Amino acid sequence: MSNNNDKNTGGFDRFRDRHPILVNSALMALALVALGYIALLFIDVFTSHGQQVQVPDVRNMPLEKAVEILEDAGLRWEISDSTTFYENYKPGSVIDQDPKAKSYIKKIRIIYLSVNAMHAPIIPLPKLVELPGRQGMATLKAMGFKHVTMDSIESEMSGLILEVTVDGHHVAPGSPVSVNSQIKITVGDGSIVDLNPEQVIDPALMDSIDEANYKDAQETYEQEMKEAQARAEQERKEQSYQERKDDNKDKKKDQDKKKDQDKKKEQDKKSDKDKKK
Repeated sequence: MSNNNDKNTGGFDRFRDRHPILVNSALMALALVALGYIALLFIDVFTSHGQQVQVPDVRNMPLEKAVEILEDAGLRWEISDSTTFYENYKPGSVIDQDPKAKSYIKKIRIIYLSVNAMHAPIIPLPKLVELPGRQGMATLKAMGFKHVTMDSIESEMSGLILEVTVDGHHVAPGSPVSVNSQIKITVGDGSIVDLNPEQVIDPALMDSIDEANYKDAQETYEQEMKEAQARAEQERKEQSYQERKDDNKDKKKDQDKKKDQDKKKEQDKKSDKDKKK
């Protein structure tokens, strides 16, 4: 038995000595095949090849509930935005998600969540008393305050702000106020006339002052609104582009999947034919 093994070993050694290039090439080919097989195994493991899950719809849910659903589905998540406050959403609820609900993704992908802020932004209340009413309105709206109303009371001063209340209370200038607070501006109607000539203000002069101040405030407000609209439009375009990009990726994945299925069917048919032969 030992002699046979020695003969076989000796025969291989003689063959290797006669054909070293052929033997080394064969060994290298075997090594490359083994490495390729191992690499494919690692790729399948790390990229979750062929493992796709449907993204659950977690919009309008509290963040805690959304996280629970995503983790139960084996998906990872991150908060992409939590600084914006929307009145029509509950504080701390999910406003939007990316990828979209009901799309199919691999488990290694991250679900990005846009979450409504817990509180509306707080802004210091500007000094408004003695400013023209229309200028005060324009200033507050330009700063982001959403609920601003104006009424008038009898006064010698026409169109000038006499007092400002926040949610029915008097608040000092500079105090922090939520942008969703109810702000009421009270202006004089000019119905009380002081007959002292030294203190009578020419109504035409008052109108010109009021108009000039309002025009400045209105121009500032309109400029800020244009900038805000431009930013919103840019964000919309970027979101639309990203959605199209994701859709194209999903379509390509579906096409590749269909090609693989068609290829497998052809191989199965060919295999059946070979078996019949």
